[in-house]
Amino acid sequence: MAEPAKPLVEIRNLVLDAATERGEAHVLRGLDLDIGRGRILGVVGESGSGKSTLASCLLRLLAGNVTRLTGEIRFDGTDLLQLGPAAMRDWRGRRIAMIFQDPMTALNPLFTVGSHLTDVVRRRYPKLSRRAALAKGEDMLTRVGIPDAHLRLAAYPHQLSGGMRQRVMIAMALIVEPDLLIADEPTTALDATIEAQIVALFDGLRRDFSGSILFISHHLGLVAELCDDLCVMYGGCIVETGPVAAVLSRPRHPYTRALLDCEIVVDGEGRLASIPGDVPDPVAPLDACIFAPRCAHAAAICLTGMPPLDPAGEGRRAACFRSAEVMA
Repeated sequence: MAEPAKPLVEIRNLVLDAATERGEAHVLRGLDLDIGRGRILGVVGESGSGKSTLASCLLRLLAGNVTRLTGEIRFDGTDLLQLGPAAMRDWRGRRIAMIFQDPMTALNPLFTVGSHLTDVVRRRYPKLSRRAALAKGEDMLTRVGIPDAHLRLAAYPHQLSGGMRQRVMIAMALIVEPDLLIADEPTTALDATIEAQIVALFDGLRRDFSGSILFISHHLGLVAELCDDLCVMYGGCIVETGPVAAVLSRPRHPYTRALLDCEIVVDGEGRLASIPGDVPDPVAPLDACIFAPRCAHAAAICLTGMPPLDPAGEGRRAACFRSAEVMA
């Protein structure tokens, strides 16, 4: 039997702390995670769970108040956390690219779409002429579904709709042919109609894009449609991972189950479910299961410390002392 392919990205014991007015915040609390080659990994969790911070760590684009960043992020064998600033810049926009949440703030209002694209292309391919870079940019705009692409090259970001701007961001990320594409809630700022178009675009990427994708979202239905694997985060911790269909059909952690119960069902009846209690305080020490204060299944063992992310079935892991007992 052939050995399974080595993951593209291996994250081990990733810890990030940041200084705040109330003290040191523990933003990421020892993450262990793999991103498979050619696979789409969905990352879900409430606001403040650490999803976007995880993406920032992969790019090493961090806020100035970070006081601690330790662990390993091995990308194809290279630990990104050990690279100097110049070496890390060579990875961004070449092997790693990102689609940000809000394209209106991510795109420079002083430059045309053509300028954005040519700058990205010529950084990736320095010997390419401007004319060839523009042609490559026009082709990519067409591929992401922008009509009259040759005219859009001369447009400024404010002259495009929200959906068009997001497609430009996707084109800028794809045009460098990255090994890892990070999509940080790319449909958050869009209305339902445009969101559906962007979802269809990402669905098409599954066939045309050979790299791996880290897809961050609040929308479990969207993740179920697009992703191969799932990572559930809570309070800066990973509480469950595994194949997306298996995790969503039979979760092994009470928090995953609670998230599923909170999903809005079309034509559903009754009150919208919610998770009682407050999100964890990042300044507080982690001396119990981080979900215990809000968990209906919490017991004495849950107050003894944070449970490890242990195997919970084929290709699955869950951080719950009582998983086998209460999630069967």
